[in-house]
Amino acid sequence: MAKFKPPSSSLIVGGLFFLTPVLFIILLGSKAIALLTPIAVKISEAFGLHSVFGGAAVLIVCVLIIVVICLISGYFIQRGVFSKWSNNIEEKLFVHFPSIQILKYRMIGDQETVINEFWEAIILEEEKDRYNIAFITERTNEFITLFIPDAPRLDAGEVRYVPKESITYYPISMKQAMSGLYSFGKGMGIENIVNKK
Repeated sequence: MAKFKPPSSSLIVGGLFFLTPVLFIILLGSKAIALLTPIAVKISEAFGLHSVFGGAAVLIVCVLIIVVICLISGYFIQRGVFSKWSNNIEEKLFVHFPSIQILKYRMIGDQETVINEFWEAIILEEEKDRYNIAFITERTNEFITLFIPDAPRLDAGEVRYVPKESITYYPISMKQAMSGLYSFGKGMGIENIVNKK
């Protein structure tokens, strides 16, 4: 049997890194459905849902319960009830599942419901009129901490500590930043960003 060529093996490893969070979500979902099944059986029997949906009634009720729990949790996070918890979880997700974070912000990054972002997306102006997508991860009295990722991933890059007075940058949305990284900078409309007053 022939050995895998380096590009093939890197594709397989990359696929495994993408599938790991997907499989984790599937496993978590199946466990949640198993836990909610007794409650769903009682609800479907109380409302006579078996006559309408048949054998799928319990699964439908389980999915609806999960959606309601997600909506309630999202509402509390949006209101800032769990803001500290939300930021800690968000930081861990950026480190361990960068592809999920890119997908999340590409889809919902511009909506007002996404708050408490602990990273501020910017276009960083560097020497000789060069621009990079970067993130402000912390501000102190004198310094700004920057993370400059390697496109198209977020799990590699460069950390810089820059004096506040020596930095020029242009704020952008997380959706713009993630879309720009994912597409290797295409479609950013960089002229509009740097020329905006």
